Amino acid sequence: MRVDVSCKRCRRQSRLDIGAPPPEQSTTEYLRLLDERLRHRPSFECFGGHSELRPPVPEFWDVHWETVGD
Repeated sequence: MRVDVSCKRCRRQSRLDIGAPPPEQSTTEYLRLLDERLRHRPSFECFGGHSELRPPVPEFWDVHWETVGD
C-alpha cells in the first residue's frame, strides 16, 4: 500500500510505501497503528531536504490518509 505525503514548506508531494497489514489484521487497524507510530517516531528531515527536530511526524508533513491504495 502507498499513501501521499506532502510538505507544507516546499509543497513537494511524494507517494510513500507504507507496507501492508498481515493476513490476520484488518486494513483499518493497520492504518490506525501506523498513524500512531508515525506520530510518536522522531523524524528529522523531509524529502525536500530541510530539517525539523521535533517529533513526531514533522509539522510540515501532511499525510493524506484518503489516498491510501496501491
